[in-house]
Amino acid sequence: MKKQPYYMIDFSASACLFEIRINDYPVIHMNVEGQVASMIPINYAILESGVQSLSVSILPNVGDLELHKKSEVNFNIKLFDTANDFIFEEQFGEYHSKAVEDKKIPIIKYSNSFEANVPYSLEAWQKGINLKDIDDCRKKLESTYEKIANIIKNNEFDLNKKLISKREENMAISMYLSKDESANRVDDLIKDFESGFEIQPIPEDAVMVYCADNKVAMLKKPNGEPALFLENKETEEELMLDLAFYIPVGKTEFEII
Repeated sequence: MKKQPYYMIDFSASACLFEIRINDYPVIHMNVEGQVASMIPINYAILESGVQSLSVSILPNVGDLELHKKSEVNFNIKLFDTANDFIFEEQFGEYHSKAVEDKKIPIIKYSNSFEANVPYSLEAWQKGINLKDIDDCRKKLESTYEKIANIIKNNEFDLNKKLISKREENMAISMYLSKDESANRVDDLIKDFESGFEIQPIPEDAVMVYCADNKVAMLKKPNGEPALFLENKETEEELMLDLAFYIPVGKTEFEII
């Protein structure tokens, strides 16, 4: 059986707002007031085999102007093979942010690269236009968010499936999902829509974030959470919809990628 390389970032962070990007695409964006540690997959940001860029930005928590003396981000990349089981193969790319202590530091940045070998090639945002060339980009993106919010509000689930089909296809390819596993991802999302969650207005202070060499854009809350979300008032739970958008060359409207 062919190998199924599965790349993950194993990270920990404290007292900061930080973002890690792979190939200029955000895989983690989090405002951490205390401490957090986790491990997340990054295959969906690896479009093909070869050299992959990696960067991290460490900023003060929302509302602060300087990094806290305990601000830090640490991570490494772990490679697994999931062909037969979740088998660990190697670890590399270790990073530890420099100590802040009592120094006044507004931001820490770090960039590097690593080699990845994957048995697929994703068609994603490579053929997207440069969004910085669009004068009314923010307005157009906000309009797209409103359309999606209305689709969810009106229970137009077949249309929603169609809109996210390209994203889900790439997820299935990069995460080695079967047809049933891929279908279950979408079905589970729709079940959440139908279980008491209601779409919420886009926050007025939402920030427009460019990525993937300015070919992708998204709206985020100031704390890094997706601006499109649903809320279940009975359970006081929120369901975040972390969507990214691009405009393919030759087209004029945003599409989910």
